[in-house]
Amino acid sequence: MSNSIVFVSSIISTLVVFVPAQFFESQPSLSFAIQPPPVLQNIPKNNFFDQASSAAVVNRQFAHRAVVLNAENEAKLPPHLTNPFYKNPRVADALAKSSWIIPGETVVTEREAEKIPRQKIYLALKNAGLVARRRR
Repeated sequence: MSNSIVFVSSIISTLVVFVPAQFFESQPSLSFAIQPPPVLQNIPKNNFFDQASSAAVVNRQFAHRAVVLNAENEAKLPPHLTNPFYKNPRVADALAKSSWIIPGETVVTEREAEKIPRQKIYLALKNAGLVARRRR
């Protein structure tokens, strides 16, 4: 129990130190979701989804394979399991804008986290006491 508390508290303290939150800023600034469109940011257009595609259709040419798989799996869900919040066009637009690439960022082509074997992740969580042991 003590190890899991230390682990969780270290994660929280790391996030508090390294993740700047908008509500800690004293100066007014544009929300990250209200950034200028890619055309005005002077970034190559091939980093973004095609303007003609709708928000519901993922452009496979630029999307990461994990994003495409997730979209396909979500499309298979029955209507009672989907969240109507994301069907709101304003929410979809804000989410799309927040995923635009801003100056200094690059397109993710290979995720380092996917290289970690799932067994190692499971063992780390189990050893931290966050996964219940199997009962026989």
